[in-house]
Amino acid sequence: MPARTLVRRATPDGRREHKKMLVRRGLLAAGRRLFADKGLYESRIEDLSRHAGIAKGTLYGYFANKEELVEAVVTNGFNELLGHVHRAAQGGSAREDALARIAGAHLEFFHDNPDLIRIFHQVRGLLKFNGPESRPLRGVLSRYLAGLAQVIGMHRGRKPSRGASDLELAMALFGAVSGIVSIYASIDRIVPPLENTPELRRAFVALLRARAGVA
Repeated sequence: MPARTLVRRATPDGRREHKKMLVRRGLLAAGRRLFADKGLYESRIEDLSRHAGIAKGTLYGYFANKEELVEAVVTNGFNELLGHVHRAAQGGSAREDALARIAGAHLEFFHDNPDLIRIFHQVRGLLKFNGPESRPLRGVLSRYLAGLAQVIGMHRGRKPSRGASDLELAMALFGAVSGIVSIYASIDRIVPPLENTPELRRAFVALLRARAGVA
């Protein structure tokens, strides 16, 4: 009796969902390019429609408004950054401080993703005004910092009974790195790009240890 080969065919619903996933992924990529080029403030949903080559009515089937698209783009960006940091913290040379690897991973990521430097910089500006439209972004940033705090806690070693918490260290590290790379991105025609050097990584580690209250 010949063996029966079972071929699982994609259902119409499955194909439809796959197509929707690809369209959404394309919209996020187009949104990221748009926000990096024109900025969060100046970009309009109509601009994204032109960038992505999708009718505005279709676009609204995926994102209710620009704020929802911004939140999705920023969420994806922070998820990529956290994944990169987590992999860097686990790998690398055992001779190098894990905190140095975490700091270096931020520098590497921003070097490879200069568009996200501009987007994250604008997000921090929006959050300062604390308007209703920025509250979802506050949650996105908070979740990233909580994830970074977990990575730091896993590799921090001896925790002092006094001093900064892992979350406070995460805030200090991200604030320092993103602030410095934002300045370099703002005046990149005047100064050379920021390099991910052992000396710079050690400087960030010294900052964190000082913040934590340990030598």
